[in-house]
Amino acid sequence: MLAGRYNGFGFTQGDTFTTAPVWKINGTPVSVTGYTAKMSLRKSPNSSTSVFDFSTANGRIVTGTVDGKFTITASSTDTATIPAGTYYYDLEVTSPASVRTTLLSGVLTVAKQVTS
Repeated sequence: MLAGRYNGFGFTQGDTFTTAPVWKINGTPVSVTGYTAKMSLRKSPNSSTSVFDFSTANGRIVTGTVDGKFTITASSTDTATIPAGTYYYDLEVTSPASVRTTLLSGVLTVAKQVTS
C-alpha cells in the first residue's frame, strides 16, 4: 500500500503543534490498540539526519484505540528549536505483530516566529 500524501502540515516556531490523522480502510477506522508510531522531519527525503522526531516512545505521538487516531503533538518549547524551513516527513506505524505500515508522507512547513 502506498502512503497517503499530505502537504498541509505546518506550524510557526514557538507555537504548540497538534494534529490527529485517522487511519481508515474503506471508511472504517482501523483499531490501533497497541500500535507504536514514529515520524521524523528531514531537510530532504534522502537525508540521514533527522531535524526533529515524533514517536510513541518520546510521547509526541499518542495512539487511539478502535478510532484509528494518532495524535501528534509538539510543545511550544519544542517547536521553538526547529529552524524555519520546509521538511519532508512520513508517518510510520507498527502493529503489535510487528507489521510496519507507512500511512502518510509529504512536506511540512515551519514558519519563522516573528513575535516572541
